[in-house]
Amino acid sequence: MLGEYPIQGRRAAEISASVERAVGDGELRPGQLLPPMRELAETLGVNPNTVAAAYRTLRERGVIETAGRRGSRVRAKPATTGRDQIRVEVPEGVRDLSDGNPDPALLPPLAPAFGAAAAQGDRDPVLYGDDPVEPGLARAARADLDADGVPDGPVAVTSGSLDAVERVLAAHLKPGDTVAVEDPGWGSLLDLVPALGRRTAAVAVDDEGPVPVA
Repeated sequence: MLGEYPIQGRRAAEISASVERAVGDGELRPGQLLPPMRELAETLGVNPNTVAAAYRTLRERGVIETAGRRGSRVRAKPATTGRDQIRVEVPEGVRDLSDGNPDPALLPPLAPAFGAAAAQGDRDPVLYGDDPVEPGLARAARADLDADGVPDGPVAVTSGSLDAVERVLAAHLKPGDTVAVEDPGWGSLLDLVPALGRRTAAVAVDDEGPVPVA
């Protein structure tokens, strides 16, 4: 069932960490069946409730899934498994969008912008208590948001779109809530949602975006 990998630990946190570490390292593969809770409890010499708590933590973290009497197994795409271990081979002539990277040819040159920002920082250092968003950037962003019909409100700057999505999920949802995600969708988002303890619900998309019926 587990090959050569022994699950270890005496406490629930230690047991769940042992399984998650093995999944992340590729020693436990997607779809691999885990021991029944009572069997693992007997092997480790712990109370079955301890193993049940460990498995519950692993489910909440998007590492395993449980299907009643069919037992618990590593998710097909566990949040802690490196995407290079579960990625689909891209056929020749097909553009791979799974990593979410833009075409470098479309990116603007950044050296002049970074140089100007560094010089500005030397002249007027950013300190705690200052406005969190550069006023000029906030005005420009607000103008674009107004043009798109986005209601008035504060502007936040995040470290990329995934950081923004994580902050929204953490602020507005609790573990166990369901998040609608595009299918096919962005691999990093499919990893993030279960890692935060939320569930995913696939929504079909077409060239215009999510399909309303789905």
